[in-house]
Amino acid sequence: MADETFDLNQKFALVAVDDEDRKGEVSAGLQELGYKIHLAASADDGRERLRKTAYDVVVIDEAFQGGTVLDNPLLKLLQGMPMTTRRYMFVALLSPAVKTLDNMTAFAHSVNAVVSYNDVAQIKPILERALFDNDQFFRVVRTVMQEAGKR
Repeated sequence: MADETFDLNQKFALVAVDDEDRKGEVSAGLQELGYKIHLAASADDGRERLRKTAYDVVVIDEAFQGGTVLDNPLLKLLQGMPMTTRRYMFVALLSPAVKTLDNMTAFAHSVNAVVSYNDVAQIKPILERALFDNDQFFRVVRTVMQEAGKR
């Protein structure tokens, strides 16, 4: 039997990044923030993990598995998710063609935050800020939904 104990409050993050350096930096930053990391080995693996686990954070590189921001299968899956599920998940998109934390670009791609490849080394404080902002933004909605028995 595994030595790990089950923690009901454990936060989970899915990382879908091929580049080993970026994957390592993102994973380390998320671990420092208290997340248990799951790495998507492929687009199919990522889709399966998203169907089976309620992730708190998902970080997707737009180039994951050779994709682009327009045809990334994991991003498409997340964009098509019902909002009742999606609003409980924070999604960050890594891209070489974005300005970090540009809200309009994030909105255009149906994600919570965008991070430039040039800023991945500072991923922990970037995600910390973005997660705080997201929690503040959705706090009222989540409270009302919980009081209504919707989650």
